[in-house]
Amino acid sequence: MASPSARPVLIFASIGHALFHILVALFVTVVLALEPLWERPYESLIALWTLGALMLGLGAPLAGWLSDRFGEVRVMIAYFFGIGTAAVLCGLADGPRSLQLALALMGLFGAIYHPVGTAWVVKNVHRRGRSIAMVGISGSIGTAVAALVAGGLADLAGWRAAFIVPGIVTLVAGIALTGAYVTGRVVDRRADVAPVVEPRRGDVRRAFVVLVVTMSLTTVAYYAFTTMLPKWVEREVGASLGDGLAGIGALVTVIYLVGATAQFVGGHYADKGLAKEVYVASFALKLGALLLAALFGGWPVVLAAILIVFVFDIAAPVENLLIAQYTPSRRRGLAYGIRGGIAIVAAPLGVQLVAWLFDDRSGFDPLLYALAGIVLVILAVSGFLPGRRRMIGDSLLNPKS
Repeated sequence: MASPSARPVLIFASIGHALFHILVALFVTVVLALEPLWERPYESLIALWTLGALMLGLGAPLAGWLSDRFGEVRVMIAYFFGIGTAAVLCGLADGPRSLQLALALMGLFGAIYHPVGTAWVVKNVHRRGRSIAMVGISGSIGTAVAALVAGGLADLAGWRAAFIVPGIVTLVAGIALTGAYVTGRVVDRRADVAPVVEPRRGDVRRAFVVLVVTMSLTTVAYYAFTTMLPKWVEREVGASLGDGLAGIGALVTVIYLVGATAQFVGGHYADKGLAKEVYVASFALKLGALLLAALFGGWPVVLAAILIVFVFDIAAPVENLLIAQYTPSRRRGLAYGIRGGIAIVAAPLGVQLVAWLFDDRSGFDPLLYALAGIVLVILAVSGFLPGRRRMIGDSLLNPKS
């Protein structure tokens, strides 16, 4: 029987995921408005997010551990209130230093969502692949509309509104989840709803090593690409989109929305037992997409960007399912937290790669080739994941003889 909390958990997890990606992606579009306003170059301003990206990884293991100890719902309530407040503070910043600190606070509370929200969903549903894909799509929609929200609000009411309005919406969502928890519509579970078939100890260790490498390098590539995308669109087709940021934001939104449909594909085949095959194939597709992207300019880069987002998103639910497959429910928050902790180095490195490899003369071609090289390594390593077999033995964070 399904958990009575399953539907509200999916709703709040989806809302939380969408808001997370809206909030953490606002700055990469708002920075385009700050360049002339604060009279600072793009590469200097974009680096203000490096500390926030670092905090996204630094706080994840602790957030996961807290959810395992005190329950996912309480920690998710803290997430909504914390990241919403941080967004409002970003909008109130009076200069680069205060904005950097507010972005760091956003990263710290943002670190809660993925380890806690994902463990929350996995614990409460039967068809994990489909449910993770559904919540993942919500995050992709959030990423998609972030540029539109940021650009539209910045054009309409100034860059500060681009942070403050979504921050207030997030605080309202926190109030709603608190109400649902107090009234018993959302409860914490101690064990999974779905039956668990434990993997073999040797497969667990092998999967752990492979996934640490693939997730680390994928995080570098993902953060680099999402950071560069608004500027890439501006350089290649911005002159055709009119003045202001709304046109750029709208086009970036379309790119993310079209690409996000891949998560249903990944989740569907993961539920059918083809997680490894889909995971490995996604990296082969990423490699080809990045190499093609470096060859084109102008409007063809929009198609290339859609393809890149598609192949990033197809692997997202599969990766989450692989982690759940090799981890016991009582330690799953910590397992997803370790995954998030990988971002301590990987996420800021991805952001910093943009600052290091971009210049006005060569544009983003050096970065695209660098990302292709990273994906080639991931492709080679991902092939060592354990194959399909009946799983017996123990799990990732609880290996016993």
